[in-house]
Amino acid sequence: MSRRRALVMPSTRSAEPDDEELEAGTGQREAAAAQSVGVVATLTGADVSTPVSVAQLPTPYDVADTVTAPLDDQQRAHLVVCEQALTGFRKSVIVAGKALEVISRGRLYRETHATFVEYLDDVWEIRKSQAYRMIEAWPVAAAVSPIGDINEGQARELRPVFTDYGQEAAVALYREVKELRGNRKVTAADLAEARAVLPPARQFSRPDQVRDVLTTAAAEGRAPRLAPATPPVPAQSSGKEHDPEQADSDNVDQKHLDPGAEAVATMERALAQQRQIYDAIGDGVLAAALLYDSGRGEQLRHELRQFASRTAYRMRDQAAGDDAALGV
Repeated sequence: MSRRRALVMPSTRSAEPDDEELEAGTGQREAAAAQSVGVVATLTGADVSTPVSVAQLPTPYDVADTVTAPLDDQQRAHLVVCEQALTGFRKSVIVAGKALEVISRGRLYRETHATFVEYLDDVWEIRKSQAYRMIEAWPVAAAVSPIGDINEGQARELRPVFTDYGQEAAVALYREVKELRGNRKVTAADLAEARAVLPPARQFSRPDQVRDVLTTAAAEGRAPRLAPATPPVPAQSSGKEHDPEQADSDNVDQKHLDPGAEAVATMERALAQQRQIYDAIGDGVLAAALLYDSGRGEQLRHELRQFASRTAYRMRDQAAGDDAALGV
């Protein structure tokens, strides 16, 4: 049974309302809106007193790429209201997730729907899996919100830390990743890499360990995404006359440096992942896997060895190709 409300059609009377009626109607609407805001704020703890509506956003307009002048007052006001809208969108992870949890656990849907899943499908048209992702994400997003607003994907990567290590550790991890990334944007991949280098929860005694663990991992190459950004190396000139015969060996400019830097970063990430794999597959893992499911365990061992061999072959093949190209 749907709980969708019937539309309330406006009155068809021809007489225009007088000033007193208009004022009374406006007051009633404002009172109802204030009451609704108070209910939502009480249930979710979220400040929804000043949401940004579509009508408040400016009509999109184009500015040529050649324009370099600073923003004028109107454009700066446009930026403020647009960023306010985006901030509200990111905070919806907290608000919507907590609201869904209240409805689910309190079975507040029971007057109109038999199950929470039916309620989600009929009223909000969202899948059960999406709703529970939002429910799991909101406590994490709320915990780190004083540092920065995160999206559902980032909250999903922090969730295991929040659950296994505690809220303080999850907040500390996000703070340290944000600090290590500097001016670079913090992504879900950054948080996943940071989480992967944490010691087992039983070896974790205090949240301030996070800083030392991440800093060390970044320095050792086990967390390359957290390493300081490498500034671009500008092409330098020796001031001497350039020998045309040395053009192929001496002409190293930015178009060569950029792919090379990216290649080094790719290999560093691959090496960090291989180290994690090596650490994960310790003594007893294979024996336990074969004991639990001999067929699956043997298949996984075969594939692990196969991909290790392919990696070694690929690196050897590239080296051989480079040597051949250089005439070595």
